[in-house]
Amino acid sequence: MPFPRVGPRRPDPTRPRISNPAPILAGLLAVAVLLVGCSTAGPDVPTTSAAPPETTTSSSDSTTIAPSTTPTPLSPTTLPTTTETGATVPFRTVVPGSGDGLRIGLVAPTTADAFGRAVTDSVVAQAEIAGADLVRCDPGDDAALLLECAQRMATQQVDGWIAIPPPDLGDAFCTAGPQDVPLIAIAPRAVRCQTARIGTDELQAGFLAGSALGRSARLTADCSYDALVLITNSATGSTATRRLAGIRTGFASECPGPLDDAVQVDAATQDIAYRGFTAALTGVPADGRVLVAAVDDVGALGVAAALDDTDTRTVTLAAVGADQQARCRILDTPQWLGDTALFPDRYGEVAVPALLDALAGKALPRIISLETTFVTAETVGDVYDLDDCPAQ
Repeated sequence: MPFPRVGPRRPDPTRPRISNPAPILAGLLAVAVLLVGCSTAGPDVPTTSAAPPETTTSSSDSTTIAPSTTPTPLSPTTLPTTTETGATVPFRTVVPGSGDGLRIGLVAPTTADAFGRAVTDSVVAQAEIAGADLVRCDPGDDAALLLECAQRMATQQVDGWIAIPPPDLGDAFCTAGPQDVPLIAIAPRAVRCQTARIGTDELQAGFLAGSALGRSARLTADCSYDALVLITNSATGSTATRRLAGIRTGFASECPGPLDDAVQVDAATQDIAYRGFTAALTGVPADGRVLVAAVDDVGALGVAAALDDTDTRTVTLAAVGADQQARCRILDTPQWLGDTALFPDRYGEVAVPALLDALAGKALPRIISLETTFVTAETVGDVYDLDDCPAQ
């Protein structure tokens, strides 16, 4: 649908004057974020569920808004997880100044999650390059404040917005937010008001890890093994389910046959993965071959911690994620074959160009998948800076 408001916004005399954005941006490490709650001068600080969301505007001018402390309740609607694959698009650095005069909203909770912080930082960086006014809202982990962020964003006269919608609020989030402007949603599930949804093709991410593990098994042992351990994480819902399905399909593409003998470990923490993997080794002979696939680096790091250099069994591990800690462990853990890299630090190179395209009237795929690739100890340095890793 066309979005009529694509021109620069005129200052609203009722809007508070704005402060210099430089100190604000320097302190922000949150996930994407639109508007609402506020600090009048200092950098954004992660909020708790008891505090109102924080809103700042980054530009040559910057607006601060004070939210109410009692958000209006809205009825949540749970949407099913999409089964569509979507179109994979390349990363693009925006053209400097291509967002001049535009007001863009960004909304997402601040968490301790490194993936989320990387996503937010990359969106902010690209919006800065584009020269757009960026209105950010940090609701913390409180779903009600997340809705208030959307409600407050609707008052900010944004030309378009980028958001990480809550997975269980569906229509309520759309009803609360800005109307008739494009929304780029960074989420595993669809929301009805999205212009496009950006995320990882979880099936493909799992497939890359599974096929790499299967290829290694085929080339080194003609697909024979004594134990196949699959580390999943039910706490991440459909993300783990789809990655695990991809792992199974990928492995079977190299080593055909049912995986009925696989040992499945549900691990939401490294400690659980450690214990589950250790238990799965029971009965594996001293010269046995053990294959391990993990849906995330939480499980993979738990497995890596359980590896013993004195153990004579051959272990091969592949996972999905390639976060900073995992990248370093891949370098010094011979058993860790590699990871599917998800590139959270490059989400802004897809989200911001997509929003600018929508504002220019260009058609977008309903679902946009980011590029992923499987990295090993030999190739991870080609796509990531490893200077922070020990001995690098």
